[in-house]
Amino acid sequence: MEKISQSVTDTLPSNLQWLAGPLIAIGVIIIGYFVSKIAQGIVSSAINRTGIGRKVKTTGGNIGKSLSKAVFWVLWLIFILTGLGEFPLLSNQLSFLNGMMDNILNYLPQLAVGAFVLTVGIFLSRVVKEALTSTLEAAQIDNLVTRFGLTGDGEKSTSLAKSSGLIIAAIVIITAAATAIGIWDIPGVSDPVGNLLNAILGYIPRIIGAAIILCIFVFIGKFVSNLAKSTLPALGIDNSLSSFASLDGKGTNFIPSNVIANIGFIGVALTGLTAAMKALGINELTNVFNTLLEIGGRVVLGAVIIGAGLFITNFIAKIVTQTSGDLAGKIIKYATMVIVIFMGLETMQLGEGIVDTAFRYSAMAAAVAAGAGGAIAFGLGGREWAAKKLELWMPNDKNARKR
Repeated sequence: MEKISQSVTDTLPSNLQWLAGPLIAIGVIIIGYFVSKIAQGIVSSAINRTGIGRKVKTTGGNIGKSLSKAVFWVLWLIFILTGLGEFPLLSNQLSFLNGMMDNILNYLPQLAVGAFVLTVGIFLSRVVKEALTSTLEAAQIDNLVTRFGLTGDGEKSTSLAKSSGLIIAAIVIITAAATAIGIWDIPGVSDPVGNLLNAILGYIPRIIGAAIILCIFVFIGKFVSNLAKSTLPALGIDNSLSSFASLDGKGTNFIPSNVIANIGFIGVALTGLTAAMKALGINELTNVFNTLLEIGGRVVLGAVIIGAGLFITNFIAKIVTQTSGDLAGKIIKYATMVIVIFMGLETMQLGEGIVDTAFRYSAMAAAVAAGAGGAIAFGLGGREWAAKKLELWMPNDKNARKR
C-alpha cells in the first residue's frame, strides 16, 4: 500500500499531491465493494448447494443469503478501514481498529481450520453411522435381540442397529468438536470445554464396557426367567402352592412360577448393574448405588417376609377356622399378622426404636385387654360358668374324694 501511495503521489503535480491519500482511499473502498459483492455471491451459491442449504430452503429460510451478507459486510469493512487509513489525520485514530482487524485476519486461518475439522467430523459421523447401521441390520442383530425378549414395547421403540449407529456418530462428533475447540484456542472457553469433552471421551470406553456387562447380565437374567417359567410348573410348584392358597375353596390368580422367575431376573439384573457401576470407575456413584442397593435389599427382604408371613397366616387361619371355629381363626390370623408385620419392619430397619416400642406396647395392651376381659367375664354374669371352669381346672380335695 505504501508503494501504491508513493506512485500516485509522484504522478500528481506538487500542488495536488495532497489528493493522493483521498484518491487511494476512494479507490480502495470502491474496489472493496465489488470484491465483497463477488465474495457474497460465491458464498451464497456455494452454501445453498449444500445439503443443509437445500434443507433450510424447503422450510422457507435461506442460510446462504444470511451468511453471504455477513461475509459482504465484514470484507467491505476491512476495505473501508484500509482506505481510511490513507488519510493522515485519521490514521492515528484508526490505529486501534486496524490492530483489531489485523488480529481478526490473523485468526481467520485458525478459525477456518477448526471449522474444516468440525465439518469433516460431522460428515464422517454420518458415514460411520450409516455403515454401522447397515452392517448390524445385515447381521440381523435386532432379530437376535427379539429372541431374547429384550425389544421395547410399542411401535416407537428404536432398533439396536440404529441406536448403535447414533452412539458411534455422537462419539465421532464429540471427538471432532474437541479437536476443533483446541485448534480455535479461545481464551476462557477452549480449556474448560476441551477438558470436558476429553473427559467424556475418556469415559466412553468405560461406558461401553459397562453397557456390555449390563447387557450380558440382562441376557442371562432373561434366560433364567424363561427357564424358571418353563421348568417350575412342570415340577408342580404352581399346583402345590396354589392349593395352599385356595384351601377355602376359592380360586386364585396367584402364579408362583412367574413371581419366582421375576425375582430371579431382578436379582441377576441387579448383579449386572453392580458390576457395571464398578466398571465405570466413578467411586461416588458406586458408593451411592451400593447404599441404595443395601437399603433396597433390606426393604425387599422385609417385604418378602411380610408377604410370606401373610400367606402362611392365611393358611394357618383357614386350618384353625375349619377345626376350631371362626373366632379362633380370626384371633390366630390377626395375632400372627401383627407379629409378621413387626418382623418385616424389624428386617427393614425402618425406625427400629419405634418398632420395638410399638410391639412392646401392643403386647402389653393385648395382655391387659385379655386380663380385663377375663375379669369382667368372671365377675359379671358369668360367675356360675366361671365357678364350673375353676372347679374343672383346679379341683379341691373334697370334691376329688367324693368322685
